[in-house]
Amino acid sequence: ELEQSMRETDFLVETDDDGLMQFRAMRELNGYSWGFIPAVDGQMGTIVRLYREWLISGDDEFLKRLWPKAVDALEYGIRSWDTDGDFVLDGMMHVDYDVEFYGPNPLGNFCYLAALKAAEKMAEHIGDTGSARRYSEIFYEASKRADKMMWNGDYFIQVLEDVNEYKYQHGTGCLADQLIGQFYAYMTGLGYLAEPGHIKKALESIYKYNFIDDFTDHHNVQRVYAINDDKGLLMTTWPHGGRPRFPFFYSEEAWSRTEYHVAASLIYEGFIEEGLTIAKAVRERYDGIKRNPWNEFECGYHYSGIMSSWGLLLALSGYRPDMAHQRMYFSPAINKDNFKCFWSNGKAWGTYTQLLENGRLQHKIDVLYGELDEGTEIIAENCLY
Repeated sequence: ELEQSMRETDFLVETDDDGLMQFRAMRELNGYSWGFIPAVDGQMGTIVRLYREWLISGDDEFLKRLWPKAVDALEYGIRSWDTDGDFVLDGMMHVDYDVEFYGPNPLGNFCYLAALKAAEKMAEHIGDTGSARRYSEIFYEASKRADKMMWNGDYFIQVLEDVNEYKYQHGTGCLADQLIGQFYAYMTGLGYLAEPGHIKKALESIYKYNFIDDFTDHHNVQRVYAINDDKGLLMTTWPHGGRPRFPFFYSEEAWSRTEYHVAASLIYEGFIEEGLTIAKAVRERYDGIKRNPWNEFECGYHYSGIMSSWGLLLALSGYRPDMAHQRMYFSPAINKDNFKCFWSNGKAWGTYTQLLENGRLQHKIDVLYGELDEGTEIIAENCLY
């Protein structure tokens, strides 16, 4: 008997009939629900992860089995977090920072936009045309309105009349995690979730305002992951003022899991130097002398969020598996004339090589384990083959 996958646990065990998804696998591990409200970034992000794992595996039966509960989860989000029916999430939303955010905010809404786009793609594939049409229409309206509401000309903000009405908000702050939903979209080929120019500018702003190259004079009364001459990316800054009296309590910290996805997103947008600068800063903190290089701790040791570092490989190689349609995409961001990288999917793993030979870019796939389906297409940007 096959073991149950993480997504099967998420949707078939932890998601109830109303679509509320319990996080931390409480039902699976303890046998009962802990009765806590769901997390918007977790619940919406898990819908995108279902899409990702279907693309990696190409397993249509897996998708069909979990699709009804994915619909339940997405509909729960629309019903519960959009309080005025304009398709922008604005209600009370529990988030990964162990607090509730209120009003339109980029963390919740970009994860939601990615979930809508992923749901549209999955629905199209399995022939659920009604759902595909619904989520396409909602995405169109939600993307336009959320962009207009949250864009301040520099980055995306949380929209609140009084940022101090509730504790633990970020308001007009530049949140390092504001585009994590777009990070999901980069990796899975979903495209832009809002105005492309705004996405690009927001990433520039996160690097400009949140990356610091010395923590000696940085004040942080919470957990300390960077000190003295360390470099890193702060979770939030307030470059234009408006810092809440009581911002969310992790706002002054540097999280390597966030640093990795911001670095990868910068690379996807062509900011190679900036992305690699952030990645280098993390590796210098965990260099084997200052800290354990195999244990980038956060909420405990060997924290799973650090697996976002895999996004660096995907961004630098432009690798994206779509085994559901028997395609593998590559678009190296560096060393394009002499590039080699590792790739993997649910069928096989191996290496990809791209070389400039006789004035023409050539590419080669080597399968080192497993077997690709006959007819699998390799799509390499700017390659002639």
